[in-house]
Amino acid sequence: MASLCFLLVAGVAAYNAYRLLYSFQSPESREFGLPVPAPGQRVNFLILGLDLPIDPTTGAVIDADFRRSRYWSRSDTVIVLSVDPETHDVAILSIPRDTRVKIAWEAKGYEKVAHAHAYGGPRMAVRTVENFLGIPIHYYLRTDPRGFAAMVDILGGVKLEVEKDMFYQDPYQGLYIDLKQGLQVLDGDKAMQYTRYRQDSDHARVLRQQKFLQALQDELFQLGTILRLPKLAGELAQYVDTNLAPDQILSYAWLAARISRVELTMAALPGRERWIGGVCYWEPDLPAVRAMVERMMWGIVPEKNAQVRVEVLNGTANEGLAGRMAASLREQGFNVVRIANAPRTGLRTTQVINLADDAEKHRLVVRAVRRDLSELNLLRMNAVDEQADVRVIVGQDYFDRADER
Repeated sequence: MASLCFLLVAGVAAYNAYRLLYSFQSPESREFGLPVPAPGQRVNFLILGLDLPIDPTTGAVIDADFRRSRYWSRSDTVIVLSVDPETHDVAILSIPRDTRVKIAWEAKGYEKVAHAHAYGGPRMAVRTVENFLGIPIHYYLRTDPRGFAAMVDILGGVKLEVEKDMFYQDPYQGLYIDLKQGLQVLDGDKAMQYTRYRQDSDHARVLRQQKFLQALQDELFQLGTILRLPKLAGELAQYVDTNLAPDQILSYAWLAARISRVELTMAALPGRERWIGGVCYWEPDLPAVRAMVERMMWGIVPEKNAQVRVEVLNGTANEGLAGRMAASLREQGFNVVRIANAPRTGLRTTQVINLADDAEKHRLVVRAVRRDLSELNLLRMNAVDEQADVRVIVGQDYFDRADER
């Protein structure tokens, strides 16, 4: 009887937890279609901190639920968080709101990345960031200043060294910043002031946001905080919107609890301030951005890859396919030692074979090939090959993928 009662209580608790997490999704987000990460593939999240919505006719701030407002607002904070589910490596890339990008809408050209959400909500924000960085975005989370402040208040504040006095007022956004220099515990309102202040520069503000995230991480994983998580989730449900399903929220929360700061890499988008047509932008340094994305979001480290010898074989009747794969691998730093046709054609799914009994070298090649192909056949040879560490036999799926592009 005791066991039965326990199961009933557990069942009710699970049902209530599911209903609570389900409330994080707006009706639109439940229909939001994005690429599904394949097993072993890095998972990318777009985190948007929104301005409060403004009525375009009056210019006044609208005190309404942003998830249901008929007015889209600009994104005040844009962060891409990338998680490797195998190694638990986490990369956080902050994109200044003034970054000049091509908006994913034919009617628009190059504008500030903050405008993408104002033009088309989370869908356009996701597409714009995907096109800019060249990575898939699998999930998004968005909140507004009220949700951010509520989270910090429930945590009991965040201890942080404020590096200088900060003062700024924007009555149109209801923004009043007045902070004094020194070590202090920031409540929700002061934390919002600290992370939104940008009178020195947008880039300096991004660095402050990352500093705050590190302090927040310390607070989140304390035992006392973990005990307050149910209250935190209940409070945030009215301020957060995401296309994550409830079971996915639980899964990634559990993963986050196992991540240490050593596995966390933070960076700000490289670039410089530039005035164009009387407007100040953050002009991205595109070669530096590409190198940063390769390393942080794809996990491509040319120095490591150079130690891996790769043999590439064409397992199809399509000419030049092995050469195309080899060129991609060489571009990522791998030492391609041989390109040839496989003994047989008709291979449907690309194979990545461990020839050297070296799991790390095999993993590096798998990670590189998964940039183009989510489903792979991963094999290991019993006999060690002296000429190559890894063999890639290219299948029809690679040709189909290239043809789609």
